[in-house]
Amino acid sequence: MVKNVTKEQILTKKIKLNNGVLMPQFGLGTYLMENENQAYHAVFVALESGYRLIDTAQYYNNEVEIGRAVKDFLQKHPDVKRSDIFITSKIWNSDHEYHKAKTAFFGILKRLQVDYLDLCLIHWPTKNRFECWKFLEEVYQQGKVKAIGVSNFKVHHLEELLKKAKVKPMVNQIETHPGFNQLDVVKFCQKNDIAVTSWRTMMAGKTNDIPLLVDLADKYQTSTTQIALKWAWQLNEIIIPKSVTPKRIVENPNIGNFTLTDQEMAAINNLPQKRLGPDPDDKEVWKDFID
Repeated sequence: MVKNVTKEQILTKKIKLNNGVLMPQFGLGTYLMENENQAYHAVFVALESGYRLIDTAQYYNNEVEIGRAVKDFLQKHPDVKRSDIFITSKIWNSDHEYHKAKTAFFGILKRLQVDYLDLCLIHWPTKNRFECWKFLEEVYQQGKVKAIGVSNFKVHHLEELLKKAKVKPMVNQIETHPGFNQLDVVKFCQKNDIAVTSWRTMMAGKTNDIPLLVDLADKYQTSTTQIALKWAWQLNEIIIPKSVTPKRIVENPNIGNFTLTDQEMAAINNLPQKRLGPDPDDKEVWKDFID
């Protein structure tokens, strides 16, 4: 019989990255939190609730508010150290040339009011991604970032990077959810000791459209979004559900009182697959950034 775990155990569980850094497996995503009150309050509520992973990006335009929330939380809770909070940010596509990446990175630190980042990612695989990676390797060696990685990289992008990189990426953040599992990328990452962070895990509110998830939610007396979160969790993916609603921020980590069976996991993995976000290889979407 599988032992239930508490919300606190969910929020304190960590994934060991390939360089030994420990990254919380459950955190708060902040995409589309451009209103300063939304970002500030969501992050503050999350930290008060026990979250210790905050995911943002240069492109999200909310790093100032997030930095302010982290600073205020630490001042309120002197027993919590900066090193207890894991902050991820990403360098946007237009800044992947070496010198632009350098300016962008130190701009991120300034906006967040931090001396270092816990994790910095290349946001999308642009034509200048190798220049950006070179910069990230250097700043990683200097200790200004504890771990480096990529986002939205497919298998062929990872293969190319691994051939050129001096430092192996520690994380690949990709779109994964019950309707688009990207198991080919996930398995490649697992084989190469690259942790996977899932974005859009809750399918942007579309989980109730999948009868299997509705049935499982009924069986386990939970929500379809929490079924989706637990599915990714059981695949050992890092999950960063986004919400600006305090009640949902508090409730989202309540995924420890049930466990999906192997058969249920397989059934979810066999659902029809459809990407909800943009394809990294779509030359029309990324015409300014990819070859």
